[in-house]
Amino acid sequence: MPIFGLLDTESAAERVPRLKDLDTEAWTLPGAEILQLAWEVPLRTDTLLPRAMHPAIPRYATILVTRYPESPVGPFSLAQLRLMGRAGAHPRGFVLGAVTSTPEAAAALQERWAFPARPGAVSVRRYHDRVEAAVTSEGVPILEAGLINPEVISGSDVQYIHGVTMGRVLEGGRPVPYLVRVDPHHTFHRAERGRPQVTRFEAEAWGAAPLRLVHPIAATFTTCDTDLPRIRFVMHPETPVVRGTRRIR
Repeated sequence: MPIFGLLDTESAAERVPRLKDLDTEAWTLPGAEILQLAWEVPLRTDTLLPRAMHPAIPRYATILVTRYPESPVGPFSLAQLRLMGRAGAHPRGFVLGAVTSTPEAAAALQERWAFPARPGAVSVRRYHDRVEAAVTSEGVPILEAGLINPEVISGSDVQYIHGVTMGRVLEGGRPVPYLVRVDPHHTFHRAERGRPQVTRFEAEAWGAAPLRLVHPIAATFTTCDTDLPRIRFVMHPETPVVRGTRRIR
């Protein structure tokens, strides 16, 4: 029997961003640097995943910290915490929390793609033996992490699973919650793999109080050309995606 997420959508919907509409234009984002860390997490994180999605087995989460040197709102960095699962048969990462380095980026990401983004301080630094990331929100450090002992690999060995956000869209005069699929493309110029390390992780600050990082899985660091595309699909958060998916374009 399939296992589904246990998120209380009604209470969660009050906290999620309101989308301007579902017709946002794509952003081209060349030269991005992406640090991804993957960790196993406890079973109790099922309460953070929408009922339309299936938890991953074993349960795991990813931390993505990305530096975008060019964008329509200027250079910015974005940190995301994603709980991994499936939408039907397709692997997806549900975005639990996000921090950006500029208020302009936070506002645009909220109204265009429903990222639960808030402004803060986000940094990614490359050293000869490691890549380090740090995130601060409201002056408080909420993440200190990195990749240790990087080794060069092929970009074809790296897979970034598409993301899912939750946002509200005004329909018939009332805000309706939807899951939004965010599926960027990636053209890799450099890729490295190493051991993930997290020395500070404040789960509550990411909107993920039940989440604990239990066992490290893997870490990658890449340089690539990417994008934030137009919205192609939205899903009802309470209905299995086979019945609850709506194609936008």
